[in-house]
Amino acid sequence: MDKGEILSRLKSSERLPYEFLEECLSSQDRDIKHEAWNYVLRSIRLMDREFIYSLLSFKDTGTRYRAWNEVANFVKEGILSLDEVIKFKEYFKEMLKDSNLTVRSLVWYVTLKPLIEMGVIEKDEIYKYSKYLCELLSSQFSEVANEVKQEFEINCDI
Repeated sequence: MDKGEILSRLKSSERLPYEFLEECLSSQDRDIKHEAWNYVLRSIRLMDREFIYSLLSFKDTGTRYRAWNEVANFVKEGILSLDEVIKFKEYFKEMLKDSNLTVRSLVWYVTLKPLIEMGVIEKDEIYKYSKYLCELLSSQFSEVANEVKQEFEINCDI
């Protein structure tokens, strides 16, 4: 199947097999991955809980990040309960030290605070990951890292 056919299927309203979605959500092609995520968001209420759980622990951390970034909405809309989400929090915490610096910076900057406010993660739990935030200070994400460091009062001095 070529890219155009894949994108067409993802934009359709047909029910897509989870295996196909997993392949698209793991794609190296940004357009396919993006459209697959849009499909997930449009169809989330029709999806099995097990598939939704798999998104929270997804191997591709770009997709996993997107899932965790939607957790507040999933809980608010009754798609998942807070207790269900908490069972998967170790998969979120892995992203605080992710080798993909874009994912790591977004997790620290965008997703962490709402999860703390919801009670998914305790603020005290993040400090053991602070070295990974501090590493971002010498990257293209230094401004974001510095903001997070100040907000959470993380000391990066060695």
